[in-house]
Amino acid sequence: MIDLAKLLRFSTVGLLTAAFYVGLLSLVVELQLAQPVPASVFCYVGAVVLNYLLHYSWTFAPGGESEPAPHGRALTRYLVMVSCGFLINAGLMHLFVNVLVWHYLLAQTCALVAVVTWNFVASNLWVFKT
Repeated sequence: MIDLAKLLRFSTVGLLTAAFYVGLLSLVVELQLAQPVPASVFCYVGAVVLNYLLHYSWTFAPGGESEPAPHGRALTRYLVMVSCGFLINAGLMHLFVNVLVWHYLLAQTCALVAVVTWNFVASNLWVFKT
């Protein structure tokens, strides 16, 4: 059964991370500091750090007497998860921007949906399990 409170916290953290990510991506691209695809890769790393800290300390933090998943194990699993998400994001951005010639923000929105879905499933079933 899906824990609705956890899903709400996950969604809140996701929205905050997405706003940070898209805002930073737009800033980097519009200031012409990088092209959309490399900018997306750069911004993804910053979003990963923010996202992990919020999920570990709030979204998947156990309540009551429970101990949290050991930080080292959770972080290792999280890095595996986001590495897969990184490949999903980079692959979809390349496909949408370079092959299909979509606007980078539309492409990033579609890529984010795929990555967020992957992250929720992996986080719930594996990353933050004790």
